[in-house]
Amino acid sequence: MTYCVAIKIEEGLVFASDSRTNAGLDNVSTYCKMFTFNVGDRAFVILTSGNLATSQAVYHRIEKDLTSSETIRTLNTCEDLDDVASYIGELNVEYQSISNENPSQNSVSLGSHFIVGGQIKGQDPNLMLVYPEGNHIYMSDDQPYLQIGETKYGKPILDRMIHQDTSIGDAARVALLSLDSTMRSDLTVGPPIDLIVFKKDQINLDFQDQLKLDSPFFKELSDIWAEQIDKGVKKLPKFNWE
Repeated sequence: MTYCVAIKIEEGLVFASDSRTNAGLDNVSTYCKMFTFNVGDRAFVILTSGNLATSQAVYHRIEKDLTSSETIRTLNTCEDLDDVASYIGELNVEYQSISNENPSQNSVSLGSHFIVGGQIKGQDPNLMLVYPEGNHIYMSDDQPYLQIGETKYGKPILDRMIHQDTSIGDAARVALLSLDSTMRSDLTVGPPIDLIVFKKDQINLDFQDQLKLDSPFFKELSDIWAEQIDKGVKKLPKFNWE
């Protein structure tokens, strides 16, 4: 399974994703679900969940288009983020169609979801969700984040803590806590965690990191959060029968 989250606040964008692709009792495998592009006047981050073969094929095609002298449409030539999302959507549908040519896989879902985010110089940073059908939507103004994959465990903290005026540092910490909550409740989501912080108008992927469960920063973050939850529960009002 997968869990990816992207947050948009006034200061910029935050992206976080797990790396687990299989969690069998004797077979745990990982694969980076984050694609980054930062050249010239543009910076993009793409997150994916769903069929791994489709996601890999889309990412490889993006890289191939960037190095091909014959390809007209690439991340370099897209005019805006909407164009980027359309480009990803078309590739998503194309590689699902190729996979569906195998009759034995007709009953298997081969679709992938993508979150596309970033900024082109002179335009506003934004986030978009690309569906397996190839269409896409913008992030809602009422909910300044997007999730794909195993979303339910990490959503409550996002709803409580993420607002347009949340600082970019707090947004990054909340993104990691959203991953931490998900990993504690679902073993199919697991480390390492890829984290990117993008500051508005800098057109640069300012901060990138990969965190494991025993990474000092992530361990301290997780431990402090657990301690504070425990203290908070103990401070809640008592029942009259206690």
